[in-house]
Amino acid sequence: MSGPQPVASPTKSGSPAKANLQAPGKAPRKLSQAVVIVHGMGEQRPMGTLREFVQAVWSHDPARAPFYAQVADPGGPAGSKINRSWITPDSRTNSHELRRITTPYDVDGRRTDFYELYWADITQGTTRGRLAAWVTNLLWRKPADIPRDARGLYVVTLLAVITVLVAAFVLATSALQGYISWITGMLATILASFVVWAVDRFGLPYFGDVAAYVRAEAATVEKRALVRDRGLTLLRRLMTDDGYDRIVLVSHSLGSIIAYDLLQILWADFRPRKLEALRDKARLKAIRAVDKATLKSDGSAWPDKLDDFSGFRRAQWELYRHLRADDAPWKISDFVTLGSPLTHSEFLVTYNLAEFRRGIAERLFSACPPIAETAAGGTVLYQEGRSRSGKPQRAVHHGAVFAATRWTNIFDRGNGWLTGDPISGPMAENFGPGVENIQVELRSSLGRIFTHRLYWSLEATGVEVAAAAGTPPRSHIGVLRDAVDLGRKLEPSQAAPTTSAGR
Repeated sequence: MSGPQPVASPTKSGSPAKANLQAPGKAPRKLSQAVVIVHGMGEQRPMGTLREFVQAVWSHDPARAPFYAQVADPGGPAGSKINRSWITPDSRTNSHELRRITTPYDVDGRRTDFYELYWADITQGTTRGRLAAWVTNLLWRKPADIPRDARGLYVVTLLAVITVLVAAFVLATSALQGYISWITGMLATILASFVVWAVDRFGLPYFGDVAAYVRAEAATVEKRALVRDRGLTLLRRLMTDDGYDRIVLVSHSLGSIIAYDLLQILWADFRPRKLEALRDKARLKAIRAVDKATLKSDGSAWPDKLDDFSGFRRAQWELYRHLRADDAPWKISDFVTLGSPLTHSEFLVTYNLAEFRRGIAERLFSACPPIAETAAGGTVLYQEGRSRSGKPQRAVHHGAVFAATRWTNIFDRGNGWLTGDPISGPMAENFGPGVENIQVELRSSLGRIFTHRLYWSLEATGVEVAAAAGTPPRSHIGVLRDAVDLGRKLEPSQAAPTTSAGR
C-alpha cells in the first residue's frame, strides 16, 4: 500500500532552511528526520531488521504519536493499537527490494523516515579457506594481546579448534595403521560430515561476513569497497536532501563497524572548512565548546570519565545544529551501536592495543571526544590558508566526527559463547569517555542464551543494569528509544534537557 510522501521532496539546490519557507502568518513546517539502520552479520532478509526495529521505536510507543495517528494492531490482541506507518517506494537505496518506512506527523509535528542499509548480498560467497584464514589470524596471537573481555571467547574457540584438529589427526593415524573398524570409520565419516555441514550452515553465513569485511586484506578489499559505496550513496543522498535536517545512524553487530567506517569517510567530505573569525563566529563558538573535552592522542592518558559528560553531549548537539544549516550540511546527529564488536577493535581490526592506539593518534580511527590538533591539547581546528581578502581560515580535522555526532553504545555482557552477548561490550577504553555506554540485561524465552539479537525485540525482557542515580531502571526498549531520540530532547523548541551521567 502506498502511503503519503515525505514532508519535502529532494532538491538539488540550496540550504535546508529553504524547505521551511511558508506563507506569511503560518508557523514554519518542521523538517523530517531520517533513521538509517545497518543490519548485522548473517543471511539477513531485506527489510527484516528494519521492520522489527520500527515496531520497537515507533509503532509500539504511544507517547510518540497523537491519538488520531494510532490504528488497530493487526497482529495484536483485540482492541490494541499501534502508531501508524507506511511502507513506501524509494529510489535512494538503488534497490527495489528495499523501501522506506514513513510515519505521520508525531506529537512534535515532525515526521520520520526509516531506511535500511542492506549489505548481506555483497558478502555472500566467502570460502571455507577465507574463514579458516581469518580464525587462524585471530587465534595466532600472543596471550598479552588478547583483550581481557575477549579471553573467555578466545579460550572456548581455541579449545574447539584444537579438539577438532587432534581428533582428525588421531583418526587419520589410526586409519593408516588399520586400528579402526569399518563401523568406527563410518561413524567418524558421519561426524566429519556433520562438522562440515555446521561450518557451511552456521559458520560461513555468520562469521563469513566478518571474515569478508572486518580487516583490510587483499582478499577483502573489493567487498569492503562495494559495501561502503552502497552506504555512502544512501547517506550522501540523505545529507543533501533539503527535506531532512537530521539523520540518526543505528547499527547492530558487524553493521556497527561498517557504520563507523562510513561516518569517518562522510565527515572527511562534509566537515566544516574555511571558517573565518567574524563570518563564522557562532560555529567557531560551538566548536570551542567541544574543545573543552578533547583528548590527547595517547589513549593510555585518557580519563576514565568526563568531568561534564552532559555538557559535552549538549555541545555536540549544538555544533550539529549549526552545521546542519551549512551549504555542505552535516546532518548525522547520533550514532547508536547495538551489540557492537567495536569493543574488541584492538583484537578484530588491529593486532593489539598498541597498534590501535597508534591508529587513533594518526587519525586512522576517530575517538569520542575527538583528539586535539596538537599534542599538548587544545582544539580540533587547524589553519587552512587564507581567504582572498587575506583573512585566516580554519578547518576541523578529519578525525573529529564525534565533535558533532553523539555516540550511544548499548550492550549486554556475555560469558563465553552462550550466555548474554559475548560480541558486545563498552567502548570507553578504545574510543574514549565521550561514548555513552549503557548496559542492559536481556532475556528471551530461552533465558540468557545468546542475547545478541534481542536489543529491539518486543518479545524479550530487558532492563538497564546501572540506572542514573535517583531514576528507575529503564527497559531495554526504553533505552533504545532514548538513544534514537525521535523527540530531540536537546532541541531548543523541545522540553528542557534532562541531566544524565556518563557511563
